[in-house]
Amino acid sequence: MKNTFKFKPEDNPFNIGDVVPYKNTRGNIREASISSFEVVDNGDTWFHGINTITGAKVWYPLHLSLKFKSEIVEL
Repeated sequence: MKNTFKFKPEDNPFNIGDVVPYKNTRGNIREASISSFEVVDNGDTWFHGINTITGAKVWYPLHLSLKFKSEIVEL
């Protein structure tokens, strides 16, 4: 499956402190506050964050959060 949400780090639509959706290990969509960004070996940007309810650490691809956010807005 082709990643249609890939973007350059300088085009990042999110900032540190923004709350973004992510899918946890149980498959539920939750929210996390971004604490930092990292570009991984394949060029994708991932974020480190903190779950807004539980305080758990989050490490998640930013393009998937952008996809979830756009799907939520469309509903």
